[in-house]
Amino acid sequence: THKAWRARCRKFVDEHIMPNVSEWEVNKAIPKDAYIKCYDAGLLPIVVGPHSGAFDLVPAEAPQDMDYFHELIFVDELARCASGGVLWGLIEGLQIGLPPVLNFGSDELKKRVATPCLMGQKVISLNITEPSAGSDVASLKCSAKREGDFYIVNGNKKWITNGIFSDYF
Repeated sequence: THKAWRARCRKFVDEHIMPNVSEWEVNKAIPKDAYIKCYDAGLLPIVVGPHSGAFDLVPAEAPQDMDYFHELIFVDELARCASGGVLWGLIEGLQIGLPPVLNFGSDELKKRVATPCLMGQKVISLNITEPSAGSDVASLKCSAKREGDFYIVNGNKKWITNGIFSDYF
């Protein structure tokens, strides 16, 4: 199953990533349809891990006997494009931003946020790094206080992976 999965990943990368890397690097942007194509190829949900339940939230076929090697193989094949920007831009926001929703979110939140992210329709990011704390979550100073139906967020972030084009933070 790993060999078949690698062939599937390689085919996608060769057809949809490699021909576009230079253009995406110059434009400093990955078009939205690239995420959708990645999902349509049945690959995008693997980046949040084989035990995340991602494939249960979308109509995509998981690899047979899915394990962490399937995730590794997909990342390995994407890395062949030799662009950290494309690799991180395409999967890293999802890989680090969606697990908190999958692990701690309600079923309603998973349906509303996780499903469109896993299908490449929306982009998510994780907002951790602060100027005074780095990525040490125990030292974060940013706060979120509920006011009526909304949260008021106060604080500073140093950078946010995919923050420029994320739909969910």
